[in-house]
Amino acid sequence: MQPGVLSVRKFNALISLLGVSTALACGSDETTAHTSSTLAPPDHPSAAATRLRGTVDAVAGTLTFEPLPASSGPALAGGAPNAAIYGNQGVTIRIYNTPVVTSAPVAGKKTYSANVGLRNLLSYRVGDEQGVTAPADTMGIYVFVNSGPTVTGTSSSCPACAVTVANARGILDFNSTNQQYWFWTEILGPAGSASDTTLLRKPWVFQADTAVTRFSFDVLVSAAWVPPNESVWKLTYPGDSLPDTQAEPRWRKLASATATPTIVGGNLTLTTTASSDSLFYYREDSVRTGTDALLEGRFRLDNGGGRGKPQVGLAIDDSVKFIGVFVSDSSQSAGRAQVGFIKTSAGGGFLAGAPMDTVVATNFHTYQLRKYKSDSVTVWIEGVRRLSLPYSSFPASRAPASPAAFIFGARAPASGNTSTWDYVLYQIGRATP
Repeated sequence: MQPGVLSVRKFNALISLLGVSTALACGSDETTAHTSSTLAPPDHPSAAATRLRGTVDAVAGTLTFEPLPASSGPALAGGAPNAAIYGNQGVTIRIYNTPVVTSAPVAGKKTYSANVGLRNLLSYRVGDEQGVTAPADTMGIYVFVNSGPTVTGTSSSCPACAVTVANARGILDFNSTNQQYWFWTEILGPAGSASDTTLLRKPWVFQADTAVTRFSFDVLVSAAWVPPNESVWKLTYPGDSLPDTQAEPRWRKLASATATPTIVGGNLTLTTTASSDSLFYYREDSVRTGTDALLEGRFRLDNGGGRGKPQVGLAIDDSVKFIGVFVSDSSQSAGRAQVGFIKTSAGGGFLAGAPMDTVVATNFHTYQLRKYKSDSVTVWIEGVRRLSLPYSSFPASRAPASPAAFIFGARAPASGNTSTWDYVLYQIGRATP
């Protein structure tokens, strides 16, 4: 299956799973950028990475890449979406490009653009952790700006001359905060295979003062590696762009006809307006019964409709068990609401006899679902363990023939609800941060 394509069988299975009446599969917008909030990183140190120095010569019309000495310290920091961060032009990766095209000057500025492609030089596949040729949802390949761009040559004295990246796909935290990147929704085969090179070249565009003749920047690659080359994989959705049309990589959307997502104040807002309205996002990924996994989200229930049933939350379906933790708006003392494990769909209510806790649902909280293979599941709220249940206690997946998925979203049991999402992330291969 190609990324972004949902088969009829899987489509119907997820409708049954989440109680959704109308569904929309995710699109593929190659032009809209998004930004990221800073997230706490997993503790996953990696070997120092050789950097890539890109140099644009405006006079010669060239963009060239060369390796630089390895940087010191761990290669992974910030909220990096993938564990493997690396470089080394001509050894682990080859970045290639078309000649640089320079625009006519406008208001004292010019743009410099080239179309860039990637070739994998490693002996194994990169771009996803799943061991199949075409996984349903691909993690993809990032090339991010590690430092710069920096002016290194001018045609005249120009102490204030500057250069910037003009078309970054977005901003995430890789080995520092707020780093610009370009992204390929592709999987590259091992070096020497027919699929070791990207199918698409992405435009890289820079803007500089007209006196600039030369500038440089450092980049690194972030891409998931297949086992046994990596054992832990993490994917972060920063909550500041629509998951199915703007985030990289994409999430799939299942939504009722009147449910709407919007970005308000830099956060995702999910709005339902009628009874049984729902709006869920999911990614099909390689979580299985015997897999450790973590699913985390920071969100709040702004308005729940007053019915006291599960309304917003997170879920893991590993094709054997459905593991969901949801928040209600039921009134407790001091305005607190219930949080607990749910039946196979949010509309089915909380699991009878399962442990419950309470929160002020209208406040932001960080909820973390930790799955320890087929042993147990725990819920942590604000870094404190609050709920626990044996794996065997959870309901069966409603769609055992469908690939496993990580899910988040909202379902309105009454007249509608509104929730606000700061971020969602999931991790495969380890249940702890």
